[in-house]
Amino acid sequence: MSQLTIYLDDESIRKIETAAALEKSSVSKWVKNRLIQSLENQWPTNYFSLFGSLAENDLPAVSKLDFSQDAPRESL
Repeated sequence: MSQLTIYLDDESIRKIETAAALEKSSVSKWVKNRLIQSLENQWPTNYFSLFGSLAENDLPAVSKLDFSQDAPRESL
């Protein structure tokens, strides 16, 4: 197994040590698990199955918008 050296500030180290202790894990294992999670595919299963499920005419056209309730724009 390879090793990796990283440099962190003391506050970050304390937070990592606390988080690892709460999970009853070693710091090395905690960091490894977090790195693996961050590198995994984050899209939910079947996320892209919705692509193309609506036809162009399935959504109603928006009529003219009423901007009377909008706040005035600040001048620059």
